[in-house]
Amino acid sequence: MKLSTVAITSAIALTMVFGMTSLPSNTAQAADVKGKIEGVKREGRSIVIGGKTYFISGSRTNVCIGGKCDEDRAKLKAGMTCEGATSSKKKGMELKKVSCK
Repeated sequence: MKLSTVAITSAIALTMVFGMTSLPSNTAQAADVKGKIEGVKREGRSIVIGGKTYFISGSRTNVCIGGKCDEDRAKLKAGMTCEGATSSKKKGMELKKVSCK
């Protein structure tokens, strides 16, 4: 028996013994975004917070302004204090939720 065959067989046996029967999946964690909106581009389609541009989707992003959710992204204005969570879309630069005051 070849050494590579023994190594693969041993690795499979160990993973089954310890209960790891599936490959690890990509578990991207949502990053928190906090700060004032420095700029709004294209009627709220993207906003700048802390020098970084974040995208606001019309369907995937939940926009809350002043405690009211499901608001239109066009109501986002520069100077608002916001908190948000990014998603894995567009390399982590799309917000899935943004709450502003």
